Amino acid sequence: MQFSIPSWVKELVSQVNRTGGEGMPTIVKYFDLFNHAGVLGARGEGFLLELTEIVEREEAELSRRQSHSDHLKSLKYPSLTGKDWKAQLHTWMQTIFDALHEMEGSPKTELPEPPDFNRAQRRLMAKFKLGLFFVPAWKEKDYPKSFVKPDWKRYLSGADVTPLPLLGRWIAFEVIQKPNYQDGVYPDDRLMVTIGLKTRFSHPHSEKGEGDDLVADILPKVSGVFKPLGGNSRIQSVKAFNFMGNLFNWVTQHTADSFPDLGSTNAVEWCENRCGSQGALIVGHTGDGGLAYVNDYWSGNRLVNIAFRFLVQF
Repeated sequence: MQFSIPSWVKELVSQVNRTGGEGMPTIVKYFDLFNHAGVLGARGEGFLLELTEIVEREEAELSRRQSHSDHLKSLKYPSLTGKDWKAQLHTWMQTIFDALHEMEGSPKTELPEPPDFNRAQRRLMAKFKLGLFFVPAWKEKDYPKSFVKPDWKRYLSGADVTPLPLLGRWIAFEVIQKPNYQDGVYPDDRLMVTIGLKTRFSHPHSEKGEGDDLVADILPKVSGVFKPLGGNSRIQSVKAFNFMGNLFNWVTQHTADSFPDLGSTNAVEWCENRCGSQGALIVGHTGDGGLAYVNDYWSGNRLVNIAFRFLVQF
């Protein structure tokens, strides 16, 4: 039995081509829509009404998304020095999460109030380049569509990894650019100066390896510096690094702000997650996936391209 292409399909292809479309690729891309139009057309009565309703719903959705996009274009991270900093920060962060829900399909998230900080605490955060952000208790299936997830299977299939989920907390996170390891130092790194280190690279204080030194020697010193904030100072986890890196990129793309691209350089950073009895996880190498890159490394080893980043959890 020979199949005959309906005349309405031929006319539709012709219309797409005449109006500057891509012909068959466009038909294939929107086949479900075209098929639905054909079904409506076969019903006869009510077709134009139903088609109009479809167009109006689509136009309303496009208008809603454009409204979000236009509002975001002027959005900037608020200064934490002003009188109303707390309300402004809550509004800024809630606006971002509302946009991620509307534009990217992530869960609707109502944020709690940010923690209270006095002026001295906020000056400390500014000095050491800590930004205050809310990290939701999302699983990876909840991530916005454009977010790059960690690639756990590429290097870690079957590995004994300590899971550290996102906890749904406000955190102070280091908003400092991750350089290429050939640069040798992080830019304007006042935290390292304060704890007496020249660089985040190649840093053992003793016979320990870099990963062990980070936990045993460096983290306690950093915790002392951040103690006035009143939270829990920690080495970043894989998911915290990944979420914040994605958030930075999304905010940079959609708002008036510019945040560091944590997946764009060949340096990697240690994470709090342990792997087996002697390993820890590392993240961020641009040549192996950027924000998706996650691997394990022996914490007793010494290299020049593994650095670190801290957060304070409230």
